[in-house]
Amino acid sequence: MPTYNLATKYETKLDQRFNAGSFTDRWTSNQYTFDGSNAIKVWTLGQANINDYTLTPATGVSRFGAIHEVEDEINTYQLLNKKSFNESIDETNVQDQMFIKKSQALMKQFWDEQVIPTIDAYRLSTWANGAGLGLINGTALTSSTIVKAIMTAHAALNNKRVPHANRCCFVTETMAIETRLADELKYNDAAVNKQIVNGQITTIGGYPVVAIPDDLMPTGVEFMIKYKDASVDPMKMKMLRAITNSENVCGILMQGLWRYDSFVLAQKCNGIYLYSQSGTVATPTGDNGTTASGKVTLGCTTASAVIKYTVDGSNPKVSSTAATYSAAFNSPASGSIVRAYASKANMTNSAIFELAIA
Repeated sequence: MPTYNLATKYETKLDQRFNAGSFTDRWTSNQYTFDGSNAIKVWTLGQANINDYTLTPATGVSRFGAIHEVEDEINTYQLLNKKSFNESIDETNVQDQMFIKKSQALMKQFWDEQVIPTIDAYRLSTWANGAGLGLINGTALTSSTIVKAIMTAHAALNNKRVPHANRCCFVTETMAIETRLADELKYNDAAVNKQIVNGQITTIGGYPVVAIPDDLMPTGVEFMIKYKDASVDPMKMKMLRAITNSENVCGILMQGLWRYDSFVLAQKCNGIYLYSQSGTVATPTGDNGTTASGKVTLGCTTASAVIKYTVDGSNPKVSSTAATYSAAFNSPASGSIVRAYASKANMTNSAIFELAIA
């Protein structure tokens, strides 16, 4: 019986994983630099006390009112993330594998397939946790409700005087389906079909809507609107190198090191709006501080959530004056602003609750 020896062929063209580039890079901000340091301190100046000008002031008081020294606040942002890889291509393997492993191409592959999605997910999580505005634990959005919800979110930013330029609405791919099918958009070819930036599917209210993979968005978040300069997102170091004369490897040693972080600025947290259907701690609620007892009471419907608050109007998510709520506390002076948020392990932080003391 004849014998046939059939050939097996190894292809030199690799089967590489999909990658889509960064969805967040365009919406990051580097308005502050970390050159020469791993932390920065940022000043915020207080606001003026507005008085009634009077021609007959009290003795010892100016017609302009009592003198108040301008107060200030300092917030610290420390860069913590340092990541690396250390991979090798042994020359003995290269010689016996058709020379398919190329160091430069491999390092680019590592960066595109693994590092970029990790950085995107970290930024989105940081922005969500630092958001000042939002509708938490809302109903699941549909094609009939998504556009109104996004326009309502933009109105919330407008009411906080967030600049109109440089806003972006991030939606999950699941929500992108509902967005494309929305009656307000599905017949608007100019809005739906014009892709301007990576992932953009349409514009709503003049702002780009960018679809991102569901697994990059924090759990339960259906969309997030971000003003570009609401954060500072340093990429302090990106080093990729191929070492050909390493003592430890007969071949090529590929090393990568990158230092990065992301911070929501204390005074710009209202430049981020979060719409969450689940997975986010409920925003705290509270009384107006005018009860007979003169106490301020805070609460949160998420079981076992920890509430932190400030009475000086500062951002409780980052302020050094933030206190952990345990019981009703004495109402601060009239005109004060109590701000509070709630957190719980493995959940996204709540939005910030504000209470003006009458």
